[in-house]
Amino acid sequence: MAGLLRDIQPGRVYVDCSSCKRSGRYTVASLRERFGPDMSTLDVLRTLTASCRYQRPPGSPPARKYEQLCLAAITLPPPHRPTIPVPPGVPYTVEVWTETGGGIEAQLAVIYPIDMARAAFQVACELWPKHEVTLRDRCRIVEKRERPPAPASAAPADPPPP
Repeated sequence: MAGLLRDIQPGRVYVDCSSCKRSGRYTVASLRERFGPDMSTLDVLRTLTASCRYQRPPGSPPARKYEQLCLAAITLPPPHRPTIPVPPGVPYTVEVWTETGGGIEAQLAVIYPIDMARAAFQVACELWPKHEVTLRDRCRIVEKRERPPAPASAAPADPPPP
């Protein structure tokens, strides 16, 4: 929950109580005018729900087993998230395949500029030396490092006769 009214993004604030079935909608601007920007959201909630018959004053003893409580909740507008500029086009993916082949073990990166995608591909090739690594543009393979061949075993195929 945000601390003060001035920290809340513009939008609608919802106050709902499931005990008494009351609800209300307020704009952040109207709440700032009514209470001031320095009032905490918890105090705003307490003031708006003061007439609820199930409201208990702060510091009162806890409710007994079968007593009703005010279950008022405040829903604030979501915080503003800055939009990251996205270059045009489709991103490139760097993927590591399973050691036996046949499936993607991990999708390591989804990167837009091809130069950065190639750098990530090189790093992936160094970190996964026994796996197949691909750099793809959707389904088109841009670069591919094949899985290295298994080393020939030094043991003879058949044991010597006794």
